[in-house]
Amino acid sequence: MKKMLTSVSILLMILIILTGCNENRDYNTEGPFITVTSRIAGPDEYRNFYPVKYDVYENGDLMLRTEQTDDIKIGEDAPVYETSVSEEEVEEIKSLVEDHFWQLPEDISDGDSVDGGFYNVEVHLTDFTTSVGGLNPNEAGFIEIVDYVFNLVDNENRALWEEELREHIYQMNPE
Repeated sequence: MKKMLTSVSILLMILIILTGCNENRDYNTEGPFITVTSRIAGPDEYRNFYPVKYDVYENGDLMLRTEQTDDIKIGEDAPVYETSVSEEEVEEIKSLVEDHFWQLPEDISDGDSVDGGFYNVEVHLTDFTTSVGGLNPNEAGFIEIVDYVFNLVDNENRALWEEELREHIYQMNPE
């Protein structure tokens, strides 16, 4: 009897551990469930220091946009690129987040560099948002998430959007 009780206890512990590891997260459905942001660092013309934000929504919508900063006026009519991604791509992002994101500390900067780029990933759940990022992060799982989301927009469309955005920024921020 004692042996059976011990076996049942061990089995219950394993079940509890496995259930905790497979936590089902409730991703935001009212707005983007993930936002990946990049911004250059280092010496450059101040009008080039705008953030590039990739918002991916649960329904597959993807929006490439920027936002106002302390140094650059953006205005409300800044260019936005919109496209769609497949359900499989949305699920792949979630899988990458589950595999790599939750165990990372908030700041994953590489302390040995002063230029390059800032990268940030915000995961939006229904009840809170968690953010991880830093200057030139070198965490492999983090980079995998960032690269996957960045590659959802082809280079040609990204270049066209950036050209249009730069023209807009230069109009809004004359010398």
